[in-house]
Amino acid sequence: MAAAVDSAPGALGQENISKDGLTWVDVKVGTQLIKVLNWDEIKQGVITLSGQRLWPAAKLLALLMHYNPDILEGAKNVLELGAGLGVVGIAAAKMAERAKVMITDGEDSVVDLCREHLRRNFQKDQPQCEKLFWGEGLEEFKKKHGTFDLILGSDVVEGEDSLPPFLSTVKELLNSSPTAMCLQTYVERPYLPDNLIERTAEACGLSYTYIEWENQPWAHQMVQTKDPSRWDRFSPLWAKIRIIAWMKPLSS
Repeated sequence: MAAAVDSAPGALGQENISKDGLTWVDVKVGTQLIKVLNWDEIKQGVITLSGQRLWPAAKLLALLMHYNPDILEGAKNVLELGAGLGVVGIAAAKMAERAKVMITDGEDSVVDLCREHLRRNFQKDQPQCEKLFWGEGLEEFKKKHGTFDLILGSDVVEGEDSLPPFLSTVKELLNSSPTAMCLQTYVERPYLPDNLIERTAEACGLSYTYIEWENQPWAHQMVQTKDPSRWDRFSPLWAKIRIIAWMKPLSS
């Protein structure tokens, strides 16, 4: 599921219209085309709200789901946390047509942006979109929407203080099925070392495993070169993207 945007390294995209610093781009998702408003840093300068652009970690999560369809197989309820543009949730909805998909973010303006994208990309049976601030109002949210078989998050942890509320939200909203999981992609940064992830996972009562993706056949699509054998041509940012699968222990 190649999410291709002209402002992302090595990606392809085409502009349609501009509005309020955002540009409509076509995001290729397998055979699907998702239209979103994306921030063009080349034209508009440094972004002020991270939820206004498509990030490489979202492309990776989209690719992972596309080339591993068993991830969505059997999923009845799918949740995206910190959705930003909502590309990952929209892609999941298009791939798993029978699943109920909920897209959430903690910023009002980003939620509004997601809703515009849903109107643009679905003629009927749109995924739902609501504001959700991690760690707050979870009981009410759960009473309204239930729990989820699959939770998705791409580059949503922006500092060590945001990891505990993210994981506590995952634990609260993930159902107890043995196949239920949360897939998180993130860029390796100094504030998110492995030992912090281990400590926070233990405190939140979650188990996890890293998913190796670099040697999967489709992984060359994340490289900034047309030659898939040139792994040394990885950009420093894209080379450090990791994937974690979070799960509830079977005993919980």
